[in-house]
Amino acid sequence: MSKERRFARWILTFGGSGASPHAPGTVGSLAAVAVIGALWASGLREWWIPLLLAFLIGWAHLAVGDQIAPIFGKADPASVVSDEVCGQWIALSVPLVSDVGWGWPLLIAFGLFRLFDITKICGVGRLEKIPGKWGVLLDDVLAGFYAGVVLWALDALGGLELLP
Repeated sequence: MSKERRFARWILTFGGSGASPHAPGTVGSLAAVAVIGALWASGLREWWIPLLLAFLIGWAHLAVGDQIAPIFGKADPASVVSDEVCGQWIALSVPLVSDVGWGWPLLIAFGLFRLFDITKICGVGRLEKIPGKWGVLLDDVLAGFYAGVVLWALDALGGLELLP
């Protein structure tokens, strides 16, 4: 395999986290949460950091996305998790999540994102039907957006203040 394809595979599997034999999308999402958790634990708690990272991984996904089928043999293999990482980081970019803390809010954002990503409700499933790299990415972008909206609503209703 060429260096370019190895690099594309590394991006698309988010450093290999998508190679998990069990629930690679969930493992990729957890890897995304771990990156943000580590940044927040180190003191970098700005809400825009996950959004910037989401933009960067989304751009990288689109840059190498034409290689998905040639590398993996199908259009949307489970091991491609760069789209899940992008969506998870969008969910984590809600300003209130970084303000409240790095424990429960991270887990709630993770759970909400996975809920929207797995169930494909509210139009998420329609975006997945767009052919090629765009369809692979956009359903997760919308799932991340919805998870962020629910987090914002929970905060507006005072629900996140109840967290330990």
